Amino acid sequence: MALDIVAFSKQIGVSTATVSRAFSGRGRISEKTRERVLEEARARGFSPNVHASRLNSKRTNQIGLYYSFSEDPIFDYYNMELAQEIAKAAEKRGQAVHLELSRSGKGENDRLRQLTRGGGLDGIILVVDGRTSGSRLLESVQGCPVVVVTNRAWAPIKKEIVVELDIFSGMAEAVRDLASLGHQRIGFIGGTGITAKVNGFRRILEDCKLTVDPKLIVEGSVSFADGQKAFHQVASQRPSAVLCATDVLAMGALNEASAMGLNVPNDISIVGMDDLAFTAYTTPSLSTVGIPRSQIAKTAVDSILSQLDDEESESPRASAKHVIGSYYVPRASVGAPA
Repeated sequence: MALDIVAFSKQIGVSTATVSRAFSGRGRISEKTRERVLEEARARGFSPNVHASRLNSKRTNQIGLYYSFSEDPIFDYYNMELAQEIAKAAEKRGQAVHLELSRSGKGENDRLRQLTRGGGLDGIILVVDGRTSGSRLLESVQGCPVVVVTNRAWAPIKKEIVVELDIFSGMAEAVRDLASLGHQRIGFIGGTGITAKVNGFRRILEDCKLTVDPKLIVEGSVSFADGQKAFHQVASQRPSAVLCATDVLAMGALNEASAMGLNVPNDISIVGMDDLAFTAYTTPSLSTVGIPRSQIAKTAVDSILSQLDDEESESPRASAKHVIGSYYVPRASVGAPA
């Protein structure tokens, strides 16, 4: 059945451009509006073939998701949950996700160049662990829009869009909460390559008028076992609370506290970072710094598609940065010091 788009757009109260975007699956349009337009069309006996319309464009409806790490484990719990959120955000926009995992090293750049040069991807999301490796990877991207997702300060290099996590806003909330409960000696268990987190932790303590004691800071930890070992070392200095750079380290700390006969939170409070799915179910439930992964994912996917729209409208591609803050999630592992 043919549909008079001009009359149809007037009937449902939208522009003809909005109807065109909804039918083609292209252009800037909210998912709610797209669904309403398609539903109104179906109610009038017209079913636009969105997939056929997309075939007429140069889009593949495939977004690449590329993880690269230097020394850290290639895929941890946090990145698994982030990948799931990106896949869900992409699906809502009619996109499929092509996932690649790699370590920094020889051949990595060639692989990324192959992925982007052949035109098989509409765009690529790079999740990077640092500016050095990230900039090297970025130079290998050819011929498609790119979004960099990072938890480090990042200045755009080649008109990429940056989705930057501000982890320090959540860390500051956590430390302020501990200080308000009366905690004076707060330890920190860090991972590898996290100088920024350690420096941020020091600044937050100073802002809260708390003493920075180097003996309460342990770096270089990654696994559950590392968390146990680091907690044992920090606990010997008698802090009243410990902030951990990841929830995995905090889980190790919880386990070691139990082994040492310490009650959490009566004897010591423990805070993690990442708000992984299982943290609400530990004993006691783990206080943590939450990261809005769904917001990061949606922003990254929307940014890829907005760059594609700009290209099709012959608008110049421009760099941009989206800073997304973290937040504190208080649970039973934190209490007032004895």
